[in-house]
Amino acid sequence: MKKALSILLSLFFISSSLFSAVYRIENPDTLSKNSLNIITDWDFYWGKFIKPDSNLSEKELNNIPHVTVQVPSDWNKYPFPDEIKAISKTGKGSGTYKLQLTNLKPEQSYAFPVYDLGYTAFEIYADKELIYRSGKPNEDWTQTQAEQHFDKAVFTADKNGTTIITIIISNDFYRKGGLRGSFMLFEEKAYSHFHTKQFCSYSIFAGILLMITVYCILNAFLKKNKVNLYLACLVLAIFSRIVSYTFPILKTLFPAIPFTTMLRIEYLSVFFIPSFITLYINELNKAIFKHIPASVLAFPSLIFLLLNFVLPINLANRMVPYMQAYMFTVIGLCSILFAIRIFKDHDFVSIVAIISFMVLAIGGIGDILLIHHFTFLNGMHPITPAFVAFSIMQILLVAFIQNRNYTHTLELNDYLVQTNKAYYRFVPKEFLELLSKKDITEVTLGEYKISKAAILSADIRNFTSTSEKLAPIQVFDLLNTYLKRIAPLIRKYNGIIEKYLGDGIIAIFPNSAESALNCAIEMQEQMIELRDEFASRGMPRIKIGIGVHYGNIVIGTGGNTERMAEISLSKDIGIAVKTESFTKRCMRPILATPVAVHIAEIEARQNGRKLEFTTESIPLNSIAKIQKRTSGSAKKSVILSIKSDRIEETL
Repeated sequence: MKKALSILLSLFFISSSLFSAVYRIENPDTLSKNSLNIITDWDFYWGKFIKPDSNLSEKELNNIPHVTVQVPSDWNKYPFPDEIKAISKTGKGSGTYKLQLTNLKPEQSYAFPVYDLGYTAFEIYADKELIYRSGKPNEDWTQTQAEQHFDKAVFTADKNGTTIITIIISNDFYRKGGLRGSFMLFEEKAYSHFHTKQFCSYSIFAGILLMITVYCILNAFLKKNKVNLYLACLVLAIFSRIVSYTFPILKTLFPAIPFTTMLRIEYLSVFFIPSFITLYINELNKAIFKHIPASVLAFPSLIFLLLNFVLPINLANRMVPYMQAYMFTVIGLCSILFAIRIFKDHDFVSIVAIISFMVLAIGGIGDILLIHHFTFLNGMHPITPAFVAFSIMQILLVAFIQNRNYTHTLELNDYLVQTNKAYYRFVPKEFLELLSKKDITEVTLGEYKISKAAILSADIRNFTSTSEKLAPIQVFDLLNTYLKRIAPLIRKYNGIIEKYLGDGIIAIFPNSAESALNCAIEMQEQMIELRDEFASRGMPRIKIGIGVHYGNIVIGTGGNTERMAEISLSKDIGIAVKTESFTKRCMRPILATPVAVHIAEIEARQNGRKLEFTTESIPLNSIAKIQKRTSGSAKKSVILSIKSDRIEETL
């Protein structure tokens, strides 16, 4: 009897020592709708796997290093002897966590998420039943085979509403060891609802970020815009964080992805953000990094990004804290620089940018606090909504900038249209067309083109003596009134005003002598009306003479790179001018060379009509004091007077 009592007492003490960590569920009914985040003390045994079926004596148990710790926590800072700390402070090692849950609903099924519960590899037991395995933990932690799955563990409380949770865990490379995640308990049905809700929410978040990324990439390639490219990389980094760590959808879709690969994807955000946020900000506002080159801030991040894929996972993992510090330093610096720009510029872009960076910084700080097991916003992960809010604000910001640039482009286009119109007053558009140029910016020095054209020369008779009787302002008024009437007629007949010669005009009509002659007739018609107008205003009744010729003309540019001008070179221009000079002597309003009339007749016949005017031949030798002929051929030693009943026949 005494022996049996001794055995029972021994078992009692062993049980007491094994299960000193007890957590009582105050209100188990709440677990049917909501989760319970159990943050409490657990028993932890270093370097030994004490499974539920372990047959350990009290002496053996007492020889195992044992502490009571709060979960979540990292064993890096557990109060162990120095020889154990030499290993545990690196995160490496192995051990056992135990917790007794009481006041559960008897024989009720419960569930809890396990993806981020422990580092690298672990097994979970409920009483004596193995309910979940992640990788292959080993007491000899160097033999650990790491793996993580986006999954849950399910157990059923016994008839007394009590369950003993045992977790054995080991870590061979991660910088932290132990139970890192919260122990969130649900009734199994409630967990299914929670999981579906979370999966949908984070899928929407991830989908938004992915769409933003694709949108930015398309914009970057179609518009060749760096700001969109850098924003795409930035949002892609945020996307990689959400789908690989915060809510690892990637593991759900592709379960075969190794745990180490998931870690490298998770680290992308830490390595990507400092570089691309710097380059992106630099594209938004070149003045931000006026004194600190953006490339200098971005370069270390790109180096660490490369090392993330090159170095072994244990070394890449240990770079993360340094990169986190660097990331928040860059974000803080960018926020300060943008704040300075707000005070200087008061622009919308800087204001939105600083707000978005503050949101990102708050989310990042919250994420870091949760990693180090500090409760933030009731355990919520703020980084995901912060990332999404940041991305949306950046898209709105880029849209605002693009809209502003588009508006500026429209204004600039209107200005260029007006500028081109102004240029065309000096360099006719038709002149550019003769040189096969779209606009004046394509014209270079020394270009030329030879073409056939009718040349029209018009001049005001006795203008010098007439202008001497007028005040300067009256002279300009007379000339401008005259040119306003005459110039549109030249354009009407597809002519080009080659140059103004004070009171004279040289116009060319490419490949159309008939147009030049019809234009000359209508010009004289306008002069009849203009003379009456001038008479009513008390101004001289001016008259003009017009000469028309047809021949070769060389059109091009001359001068130097600082000052170019259009140039028309041809002896046929001189013939047109000389022909016009004969009008006064011959007392005719319009004179044309035979070749001009001949070409006009051919053009009329080709178009199925006859000329609307008649001609009168005037031998050159009948003109007194004419020493030069209009043509080198004696047979062409005549000029023609153009007659029309629509104009006066003599001047």
